[in-house]
Amino acid sequence: MMSFYRLCIICCCLICGLSLSAQEFSGGFRAGLNFASFDGDREMSADGMTEYETFRTYTGFHVGATFALEFTDLVGIKADLMYSQRGGQIDYDGPSYFYLYQNTADTEGEINFGRRVSEKDVVNSYIDVPLVAYYRLGPFEIEGGVSAGVMVSSRLSGGTTYSGTRFGADEEIIFNFDGNYYRDGAGGQSILAFATEPLPRTEVRPPSIVGAYYNSNSDESLYRRLDFGLIAGVSVFLNNGLYVGVRYQHGLTDITQGENDLRVTNEDNTGGRSFNTDDVDNNRNVAASVGFRF
Repeated sequence: MMSFYRLCIICCCLICGLSLSAQEFSGGFRAGLNFASFDGDREMSADGMTEYETFRTYTGFHVGATFALEFTDLVGIKADLMYSQRGGQIDYDGPSYFYLYQNTADTEGEINFGRRVSEKDVVNSYIDVPLVAYYRLGPFEIEGGVSAGVMVSSRLSGGTTYSGTRFGADEEIIFNFDGNYYRDGAGGQSILAFATEPLPRTEVRPPSIVGAYYNSNSDESLYRRLDFGLIAGVSVFLNNGLYVGVRYQHGLTDITQGENDLRVTNEDNTGGRSFNTDDVDNNRNVAASVGFRF
């Protein structure tokens, strides 16, 4: 990762030096949609034949200011300051577990096994600073460079249904997610609301709404604050200032911290929590923009 830091410093120094001879400085704005997803190791069966986990695309948005230094009529450098939503949808269908807690202070709980079908929508919001060089070819502007992002928010929504549990083969236990990966507590502290009816043959009311770390016994942040990546894109100028463009952002950072990347799969109905300490998860994003350069 240090080599990436050095690259960013070199690029910044290059801009400072070249700006002295730049023919023109311009500013503007751009805004549009992000089509983001996670890319990485998916949870699978022990024999490697069945994929329980699927990553799908989340649609967010980006908006911000853009600045350009023109060295010649064809070549220049651009830097942006953007608010950008990335993340993804994580679907799971397979053998799993959930915990029931004695009270909101309980972080260990009692494990219960069953089949889990869930959809988690993760929205990670960043302040992004892309730095790219561009080349003009008629109305087209081709660009490539690097990006650095600082995560300012990480939210979870969606829901999960457990079936085939000890509470009855046909009984469905439903948890809805309303989580914040930077504020939620672990275990019982992550319970936001309880169901109105107890589980069959018990007096236990399961949660109906849970936070980000309900099944975990640790509230250490799952997602890292910093994200670095590579960018490539093309824009088409409709006149001297107005343009439409598309960028692909290829994340290089492992955005999850393995010590709280909870493994969902449990095929044996034994044991307790385990973690995906060796998994690598990256951001992938396609951004479609409309912008104006003054």
